[in-house]
Amino acid sequence: MHDEELLRVENLRTYFNTPEGVVKAVDGVSFSIGKGETLALVGESGCGKTVTSLSLIRLLPNSAQVEADRVMIDGKESLGFSAEQARALRGKTISMIFQEPMTSLNPVYRIDKQLGEVFRLHEPGISKAEVRERSIAILKKVGVPNPAERLRSYPHELSGGLRQRVMIGISLAPNPKVLIADEPTTALDVTIQAQILELLKSLQKDMGMSILLITHDFGVVSQIAHRVAVMYAGKIVEEGKLEEIFEDPWHPYTKLLILSIPGIKVTRGGRLESIAGAVPNPLRFPEGCRFAPRCPYALDICSKEPPPETVIGDRRVSCYLKGGEAK
Repeated sequence: MHDEELLRVENLRTYFNTPEGVVKAVDGVSFSIGKGETLALVGESGCGKTVTSLSLIRLLPNSAQVEADRVMIDGKESLGFSAEQARALRGKTISMIFQEPMTSLNPVYRIDKQLGEVFRLHEPGISKAEVRERSIAILKKVGVPNPAERLRSYPHELSGGLRQRVMIGISLAPNPKVLIADEPTTALDVTIQAQILELLKSLQKDMGMSILLITHDFGVVSQIAHRVAVMYAGKIVEEGKLEEIFEDPWHPYTKLLILSIPGIKVTRGGRLESIAGAVPNPLRFPEGCRFAPRCPYALDICSKEPPPETVIGDRRVSCYLKGGEAK
């Protein structure tokens, strides 16, 4: 493992046993993140992005069967951790900003209680005065105005942008080395969205932490990511540096995702692409390439055999076209 590598995941599989059959939500996912790097995990809803992140921090129900060849977090193999060990890892080493801050924050408790709980959990002997001092400091760090006053607020008394900043503060309070940001700007207007992304970049630079950004929006990816892993139907279909993916997407799914967002490749007045159909049911994935039923470039073999992974330099893609006809 590279000295600067903070997270390595090899062949992660997360399955759910249901009365209808086995749901293969995450089906052989591998990636790594270096120190101070942002990897964007991109794809439509239902592709397995959030389940991937929850598998890493062990926050899935007991019905989930999580297996992997390797999960290394800050040099520690975490797959075999006990529940207590996993709890100690969460927050201190790897932390997460969850979707929808209004539902992630407890509506019946003030901000001071929810933020203070994080400090008390990781430092049981900490005094009330120290908790308050650190809580004010972290709110100030994430750009919450009048932090001492905001500590006495309930979540519903804050705007969406402020709630998201509080959530970021809670996630960063224990100084984690890896931050998982799950759709961190969903439901925020464009101006606030830009502010939150700038905040994350600034905090990353100050703290030297790594970020796993989970999103469906290539517009967000273009503003913050260093590398991109495109996920579809439980698998990563393409991975590479941000600039390379944007300039020359090799997988048809990647290309269509980029062309469906205004202002990136499609200029004002241009035609946005749409992706026909929907993500397949994880109970019944297609036999060949899982994207083949929706792919405008599909060959006969695509519906019969899963494509092999092709690695060229520091890029990888799972597509029979290998980027040739997909350009």
